[in-house]
Amino acid sequence: MSKSLRYIIASFIVFAIILIRLSWISYKQILINEKSTLMVEHTQKVLLVSEQFISQMKDIETAQRGFLLTKNHSFLEPFNRGKKGAITTIDSLKELVSDNPTQLKHLSMIEELCLQKIYFISKNIDEANSTGKVNLTALENGKKIMDTLRKQVNIFQAHEKDLLAIRMQSKIYGQSLMAIYQIILLLVSLIFLGLSFYLVYSELKRRNSLEKTLESKIDELNRSNTELDQFAYVASHDLQEPLRKIRAFSDKLQIKHKSNLNENGKDILNKMANSAARMQALLDDVLSFSRMVNEQSSNLTIVDLNDVLQHVLKDLSVQIQNKNAQIYILSLPQIFANEIQIKQLFSHLISNALKYTHEGVAPHIKIEYQQINNNTSDTSMKLKNHTAYHHFSITDNGIGFENQYAEKIFVIFQRLHKQSEYEGNGIGLALCKRIVVNHQGFIFAKSKLHEGSTFDIYLPIKKLLE
Repeated sequence: MSKSLRYIIASFIVFAIILIRLSWISYKQILINEKSTLMVEHTQKVLLVSEQFISQMKDIETAQRGFLLTKNHSFLEPFNRGKKGAITTIDSLKELVSDNPTQLKHLSMIEELCLQKIYFISKNIDEANSTGKVNLTALENGKKIMDTLRKQVNIFQAHEKDLLAIRMQSKIYGQSLMAIYQIILLLVSLIFLGLSFYLVYSELKRRNSLEKTLESKIDELNRSNTELDQFAYVASHDLQEPLRKIRAFSDKLQIKHKSNLNENGKDILNKMANSAARMQALLDDVLSFSRMVNEQSSNLTIVDLNDVLQHVLKDLSVQIQNKNAQIYILSLPQIFANEIQIKQLFSHLISNALKYTHEGVAPHIKIEYQQINNNTSDTSMKLKNHTAYHHFSITDNGIGFENQYAEKIFVIFQRLHKQSEYEGNGIGLALCKRIVVNHQGFIFAKSKLHEGSTFDIYLPIKKLLE
């Protein structure tokens, strides 16, 4: 993952967290504002009901005066209606302020004064009915109770008005906070949008630059491949011709004039012939490698690896007999591959196992196979192209090498030993890697010095009929 892409992801995460946090705060503030609105409406309702109570008490007193002055019983109807309404209103007020102990105390006093007022009015009405006279003392007491009742209701309402002022202030403050949160959310969203645009634009610009660079590299690679093709042509024609003449003249000297040379001359002639033979082998190997680089996994067919290994062992039968080698091969599958390249692959690896051995120790070579998935392989971090692989391992008991050279040995012309110790041009394992890469696979080596080596080959499993 590129650095800029990590910045983009990190920025998205940070801003997403900020936006979620601000949205949550805004949501909580909306709930607080709704609660404040409900509390304001509740307080206003308490004040309205308390005004209704005062109005009912006034109706009761007016009905009393009308009856006392006119002795008309029609005034008793609003008195009875107002009496029931006042008691019901007090019950409603108790329910409305049930969570306010102070107001409940005030209501208790108001209720007691209300009942006293109703009692004196009822007494005045009863006495006026029976005697036809008005009890001025009872009337005066009723007036005093009414004045006290009004004071208590005013105290009750004053307390509610104080609550209303506090709740209105809280509501206004909450609404102002809500506006601030909305502005902050808008600003953060705009910043997030701008930064996202900048980061995405920068990433697209960087990728566009990389694409142009890649196109340039592809052009260079195509030119390099063209030059490699030209080199292969030169190596296969122009260089081979003088080399063949050198070898031919060397052979003539060996046949016709070797007896006329002294020991030093014979030695020089042998070295010249050996060098020409090495040069021929090197050119052949370079040509093979160049062809392999340009040739991807074409001509794919169903390949029976058991048959391939039999042909390889037959070709290497002389070395196997000379070394008295023991080769163990487990049952191998059929795979979808280039048969010639796969044969070269196993030929080079088995040939190496026969070559790099301890003096006087018979080689033991074991070829094993298993089918694996990425999640069952200890190299799964490297096997990214496919989900299922053929896994081949070739293990020997040879001289081995230090594990720090496990990658170097696959580089062309890289040798861990002198030419005089072990023959070869340092191209065999490079060819093996190229063959595996051509098949979209992987090859790894692991070894311990003097304890043998293991080469692990992973080839993707493809449908045999695709």
